[in-house]
Amino acid sequence: MKGENINNIHLVLKKMLWTSLIVFIFLIGRNILIPGVDAKQLARFLNNQYLLQIVNGTTGGDLSRMSLFALGLGPWMSATILWRVLTLIKKFDLKKIPIERTFLFKIAIAIIIGFIQSIAIISNIDINPKISIFAQTQFGAMATISLIMVSGAVFLVWLSNMNEILGIGGPTVLILASMIINWPTNVSLYILENVRSGLDINSVILMLVIMISIVFLVLLTVVVQRAQRQIPIRRILVNNNFYQQSYLPIQINPAGGMPLMYSMTLLVLPQYILQAVHYWLPNNVLVENGLDNIAITKPLGVTAYIIILFALSIGFAFININPDQIAEDLQQNSDYIDNVEPGDATREYITEIVFRLSFVGALYMSLIAGFPLYFGIIDKQYTQYALTAGSIIILVNLVINIIDQMKALLTKNNYSALFFE
Repeated sequence: MKGENINNIHLVLKKMLWTSLIVFIFLIGRNILIPGVDAKQLARFLNNQYLLQIVNGTTGGDLSRMSLFALGLGPWMSATILWRVLTLIKKFDLKKIPIERTFLFKIAIAIIIGFIQSIAIISNIDINPKISIFAQTQFGAMATISLIMVSGAVFLVWLSNMNEILGIGGPTVLILASMIINWPTNVSLYILENVRSGLDINSVILMLVIMISIVFLVLLTVVVQRAQRQIPIRRILVNNNFYQQSYLPIQINPAGGMPLMYSMTLLVLPQYILQAVHYWLPNNVLVENGLDNIAITKPLGVTAYIIILFALSIGFAFININPDQIAEDLQQNSDYIDNVEPGDATREYITEIVFRLSFVGALYMSLIAGFPLYFGIIDKQYTQYALTAGSIIILVNLVINIIDQMKALLTKNNYSALFFE
């Protein structure tokens, strides 16, 4: 028992060292700046792009300084969702493709999305043609910077995969590191803005309300994430004190914080596309109207975001909890749920429960991080508050997932012998 604990601790320490090294490389990449970019103009462009700023922070990106990892894991996350949608189309029959080839297809999609995103960003700022490795032209410089940004995004995917294999937390650690780095800067800027504009009683009360709201939201997120529906399981091959304690746990919010991250990423993708098209068609009325209406401060943009968030909350629930696999495992182990026949009946029963709980989780996500965005249509300041609420939910869920993984590693093989001491 003691030896197992020591081995588990050594395993966790080893993984933590690998994760520390990977995070260190990630931080170095964030500080490798892409040359030839007008930083002041970039800051002006990002100033009113609330969703773009939040998405950038929740995908490990760093657009504010245009670093090597400026795009973060955004292209990869978008590619993952698009690939998932394609696999649902039975005509393509993509589920039979080997894992290695699937990864290559997703990387290819991510590269295409990365180029679209990078071109959309670069087209809104001035760049120096002299940095071009193709030709000393504006287009050559744009292609050069896009290539650097996409290369950084692909390297970041590889880095997150290495952390999945060797470290703790997989890609979530890099996203968590990015959010932790960005948050102190954002908070300090908010406080400085209030100090410069002159602190009055209303400003102080507002800051206190925000602080209390953040604490409340953190506690609420922990409670929702930990809350479970426990379905009793009858194990006919077990006849001891644990017989009555066997159950199938399903979280009240089975999707966790993933829908928020991916819904933000998906919503900002059409904006990237339209911004890239706008560079080539600067006076096109349809493109300009599209850019204006799909913004997160517009009714259409907010509605689209809530619909995507709601749909992904249900979709990710069934990705995290597979009723088919659970029903099959129960049947193979001769286990069953009371008053439910094994096989198809069990699968339908679990599917119904997962759908109900995911519906509750989707409502929770929409009420906390979705519907408040409608207030931003009246005053853009509320948009920042609503998006920040979503970021807090993401941050708390990432921390909980990493803690759970560390606990699992620490208790790995930590059990007494069944027949012998």
